[in-house]
Amino acid sequence: MLSPIPSRIIKLSYPEKSTNGVRTSISEVQVSKNVNTVYDAVSFFEKNIFPILTKTLEHNKVKEKVALRDILNIHNDDGIRDLAQVRRMTRAVRSGKHIFSMGIPNVKIVKTRENELLLFDGHHSMLAYMNAGKRYLEEIPHMIIEDKDKGYIDDKDIIVFYGEHSKEIPNHDWRRYVIDWQAVKEKQLCRRVQRDMGELFCAIKNRIK
Repeated sequence: MLSPIPSRIIKLSYPEKSTNGVRTSISEVQVSKNVNTVYDAVSFFEKNIFPILTKTLEHNKVKEKVALRDILNIHNDDGIRDLAQVRRMTRAVRSGKHIFSMGIPNVKIVKTRENELLLFDGHHSMLAYMNAGKRYLEEIPHMIIEDKDKGYIDDKDIIVFYGEHSKEIPNHDWRRYVIDWQAVKEKQLCRRVQRDMGELFCAIKNRIK
């Protein structure tokens, strides 16, 4: 008997001030030869599902508060180079705006086997939200990706975020490492210094005031 084709689940969430709740959607992206990494699933979602999704968002109450400081990072503080961008984004958030790319949240997260949340895209955006005083995930637009059947993304799939350096990570143990795409190639894979977004924000907050 053939195994069922696995799928990724992509959850969108937008804060809603008027109700103190959120607008959410849940979409399924089937894994295939051309759509097999988290990046592929996000790209497929953006091109094929999101354009017809915006009118189907549901209003929901927040079931569980998730502190931004507890979300895992994939960059150390020296990998956050464009501090001016964080400052600009901070001013925008303080003025009541949110940070999107073509209507899609900049903040993109996966759920891990240990039920952690790992930010793989949108560090500048999340730091700007934190700098503007946001404390909980419900307060910011975001996307969470997980496997439909498992409810999380495997470690072997998480190391795709490290690009060609994934082969340098023994036993898929990504928690010990971060990536710095601005460094020279030989120094892009780094030992983790900050353990989560709380520590990362503390490391740079005096430079983004």
